[in-house]
Amino acid sequence: METKEVQHVSKRQQKKTINRENIINAAIELFSSKSFAEVSMRAIAKHANVSPGLIYQYFDDQQHLFMTAFKIESSSLLNVLHQTVEGQDHQLELLATKYIEYMYMHDNLYHMMTYFMLENEQHGNVSQELHDIIDELFSLFREALRQHLPDDHLKHTVQLFFASLNGLLITYKNLPGRSSDSNLQHIKQLTSLLVHTIKRQEK
Repeated sequence: METKEVQHVSKRQQKKTINRENIINAAIELFSSKSFAEVSMRAIAKHANVSPGLIYQYFDDQQHLFMTAFKIESSSLLNVLHQTVEGQDHQLELLATKYIEYMYMHDNLYHMMTYFMLENEQHGNVSQELHDIIDELFSLFREALRQHLPDDHLKHTVQLFFASLNGLLITYKNLPGRSSDSNLQHIKQLTSLLVHTIKRQEK
C-alpha cells in the first residue's frame, strides 16, 4: 500500500513538474515574440495547453512568470560569459564577442531583453530582480573595462558599451540582403572596432 502511495505522489509531482515546464516554455515563446502588454495569462495557458486557473498554482501573476522565464533564459548567457573571462587575457574583446554571438544565436533572450528594456515601467515589483540580472552583466563588463580605463570613467563607459553592443544587434541582426552569417561577421567586426576604440583611451 505504501509503495502505491509513493508511486501516486511521484506521478503527481512529475505531472506538476511537466505542467510548470510547459507553462514556462510557452511564456518564453510568447514573451520573445510579443511585448509584455500583449501577452496575457490566458494566451500563455492556451499555448501551454493548460487551464488559465492552473497557471496561478505555479505563478502569482504575469510579472512573476516573465521574471521566471527571463531568469532561465539569461542564466545560460551569464554562465557562458563567466566561463569566457575566467583566467583569460584580452577579456574585453572576448567578453564582447561572446555576448554578441550568444545573443545573435538565441532569439528568445534577445527579444525578451529588448522588450524588457523598452517596457521597463510595466514590470512593476519584479523589476528589481530583473535589474539584478542586468547588473550582473554590467559587473562582468566593468571588470573587463577596468583593465583599460580609470575607475572614474567606468560607470558611464559600461552603460555606453552595453548599449552599443545591443545597438549593433538591433541594427544589423536582421539586415536584409545579406546572409545571417554575413550579418554576424559584420557585427563582430564592428564590435572589435568598438573595443579597440575604447582601448585607445587607456590610462
